[in-house]
Amino acid sequence: MNNKNMKKWIITAMFSALITLMTWVPYLGYINYAGVIEITTLHIIVIAAAAFLNWKYGAVLGFVWGFNCWLRAFTNPLWLLFTNPLVSILPRVLVGIIAGLIFAALSGIFKKNLCSSSSMKAKTTRTAQIIITAAISTVIHTTLVVTAMYIFGKMFESYKTVFAIFKDVFAFILTINGSIELVAAIILVPVIYLAMYKVSKKS
Repeated sequence: MNNKNMKKWIITAMFSALITLMTWVPYLGYINYAGVIEITTLHIIVIAAAAFLNWKYGAVLGFVWGFNCWLRAFTNPLWLLFTNPLVSILPRVLVGIIAGLIFAALSGIFKKNLCSSSSMKAKTTRTAQIIITAAISTVIHTTLVVTAMYIFGKMFESYKTVFAIFKDVFAFILTINGSIELVAAIILVPVIYLAMYKVSKKS
């Protein structure tokens, strides 16, 4: 293993520890309001790291996020749906992969600007690149989780009844949550990514 890959695995291990910590410490990885509704911030970490490292490491971090989410689901009956790994783990792994691939694809599209002799032009392009990656990846994450909840939630009779009664309420809550998570990602993912990029250029 070369030094570059070793550094990437060290960064992945550090982010894995951070994701685990944020999952289990209240109001870090999951911000609870109204008792039963939660907004996650962990997608921010996974998307930023996947863009900085690449999709393979993004998949690993997505798995760490999903696995911790799966374990956490057994601590509260309200999170019953997430005891299914297809709801808790699979969407998170896919988001880690997708974020890395989107960022790589945009690198190819914006290659000319990123290699520009103008540092301001390159920086602006890089910022736009990570903002687009954050926005698309967050929307995809929300869509994957909601779709998985809808499909696999029917496996639980109790949730089938609740969905039938409060379908419109759930749709409203998920829309609000998704919007907040999207705004947070657009603001914070570039901050984290650009900080890592700046440090990497100095080392």
